[in-house]
Amino acid sequence: MPTVAYTHEFPYGYSPEGRPFPILPIRLLNPRDLARSVEVAAYLDSGTDRSLFDGTLTHALGMDLPRGKRIAFFSTGGIGIDAFLHRVKISHPDLGEFDLDIGFSSVTLARNLLGRDFFNLVQVGFREHHLVFYVTPEP
Repeated sequence: MPTVAYTHEFPYGYSPEGRPFPILPIRLLNPRDLARSVEVAAYLDSGTDRSLFDGTLTHALGMDLPRGKRIAFFSTGGIGIDAFLHRVKISHPDLGEFDLDIGFSSVTLARNLLGRDFFNLVQVGFREHHLVFYVTPEP
């Protein structure tokens, strides 16, 4: 059985309702204008194929939301959300920088989600009982 050595350990954060979740604070940057950035709390979500963030963040990044490629996201209950893909740079002081096409929603979201597209760029491990997660900035 393979063994993975992780380089960074992070405690779970807490949702506004007080529930623990694997939350990674990150900075999103506009790759065409690195002075345009915003700090966000991103929930790690292995149940979503592609990362999905609140569309209002595109304004702070100097991006025009509907200029991205339109895609649809569906919840496990079948509810659809229209989103627009935009290339961003994700930055974290310990993990470095990553380029990723993120879906920005056309409706307000309660949580920004880093999905399996992000997991493809890093190695992630969870210890749910201990409320910690681990990340190595290599897939």
